[in-house]
Amino acid sequence: MLLMITTTCCSAVSHAALNQHYVMSLTLANQLNQQVMQQCTQDAKPAAVVVLDQGGNVLSSQRHESVGIHNLIAAQRKAFTAYSTKSNSLDFMRNAQKNPDAQNLNSLPELLLLGGGVPVIYQGQLLGAVGVAGAGGSVQDHQCTQKGIETVLKQL
Repeated sequence: MLLMITTTCCSAVSHAALNQHYVMSLTLANQLNQQVMQQCTQDAKPAAVVVLDQGGNVLSSQRHESVGIHNLIAAQRKAFTAYSTKSNSLDFMRNAQKNPDAQNLNSLPELLLLGGGVPVIYQGQLLGAVGVAGAGGSVQDHQCTQKGIETVLKQL
């Protein structure tokens, strides 16, 4: 479910150290997608869910049939915002609203300053991000995303 890559780094003193790098697998992305959708349905309402990998690319996405198709795009942009900033998009939005110098961040087409995007961090490494749209608003989108990710990561 989670792919671990071990690499060897050598220093000038010829000491080798092993670094572990984790990569989000398709299996893990699908588990995140399913758990987050289940959490949204349970806590708020069905939504659109997008999971990005460690490169910021879509690895898994789904949209409940009752949710408008624009929510897939919104979920992807929320996930990208969380991935790019390494913070959840709800806090990022709130901080940007308080900072006059950050007001034109919303003009960047890839970012969406609304709650619902949460980075997936495992063992201190950014694996990707999950974005949700359509669960009832920024707070609901954020809460079901966060809870769903936490549930899956506890099982690793």
